[in-house]
Amino acid sequence: MNNQPKLLDPSSIAPTRPKPRLSIGMPVYNGAKFIRDALNSLLGQSFTDFELIISDNASTDETEAICREYAAKDSRIRYIRQTHNMGAAANFKYVLDQAVAEYFMWAAADDVWDRDWIAALLPIAVENSCLAFGSIRTIDEVGNVISHPASNGTFTYSGSKLLRRLKYALEPNFLGKANPIYGIFPKKIISDDAMNILSSGLYAADTHFLYYILGKCNIKSTKEVFLYKRIHNVCSSNREYSDLDRAVANLRGYGVQSSILERILLVSLLPVAPLARLYGMFVQVKRYIAILKTRCF
Repeated sequence: MNNQPKLLDPSSIAPTRPKPRLSIGMPVYNGAKFIRDALNSLLGQSFTDFELIISDNASTDETEAICREYAAKDSRIRYIRQTHNMGAAANFKYVLDQAVAEYFMWAAADDVWDRDWIAALLPIAVENSCLAFGSIRTIDEVGNVISHPASNGTFTYSGSKLLRRLKYALEPNFLGKANPIYGIFPKKIISDDAMNILSSGLYAADTHFLYYILGKCNIKSTKEVFLYKRIHNVCSSNREYSDLDRAVANLRGYGVQSSILERILLVSLLPVAPLARLYGMFVQVKRYIAILKTRCF
C-alpha cells in the first residue's frame, strides 16, 4: 500500500491574490538617503491596486534595512536584493520582468509623486493605449522646488508615427523629454528591442528608448499631476557635450531605428540643430513665466 501523500500541482492552485492593475518597478542602488520619501509617496497614492517591486542592486548603505522595514508593513511590496551589482540598465529590466500587471511604471528611489499621480494617469494609458505622463517639478536634496528647464512642461507627442517621432527628435534634451520614461506604460509595448536600446550605452539612451516607444504608441501628458524630480550630487555628470555633439549622437541613435523617410528628414534637419536650442530657450522662458504667474496670483 502506498502511504506517500499526494502532492498538489502548484499550477492547479488558484492564486490567493488577484493580479494588480499596475506594477511599479523601483530599481535602486545606495538609495537610503531619499528612499523613505519615495516609498511614503508611492504607498500613500489615492489609487491602491498596485504591486511595488524593489530591486536592490547590492547596495552598501542602509537601503536593504529600510526596504525590509517597509515590506514587512505593506504586502504590496516585493523586495529583492541582488547578490551583485548587475548595472543600472539590467536592474531596470529586472523589475520589468518581475511585473505581473498589464500596466507598468518605473519609479526612481529619489523622487516624489502627487497623491493622485496613478489615479490621473492610469485611465489615460488604458483609454488611449498610450504612455501616460504628468508634468515635472524639480526639487533639491531637501525637497524644495527649484528652477529647471524641464519644470512645468508637458510632454505630449501624438499624431502619426512619423510626426510624433520627428517632434520628439527635434525637441532639445534639456527641456526634459526623457522624463516620460517614468510614466505609465501598457507593459506589452516594452519589448526586448526597447530594453536593448535602453542598455545600449548611447548618449541619452532613455530618449532613444522613448523614440522607439513612439513607434508603437503616442505619449500623452497632463498638467493635473506632478512628478517631483530630485536633483542632487549623485545625479550630476561631469561630461559636457556641444550642441553639434548632441545632435550627431541623437541622429545616430534615432537613425538606427528609423525608416528611410525618417532618416532623410533627420539628416536634412541636422544643420538646424542650433535653432532647436534657441527654440528650447524660448520654451524655457515661457515655462518660467507660467510659474511666476502661478506664484503671484
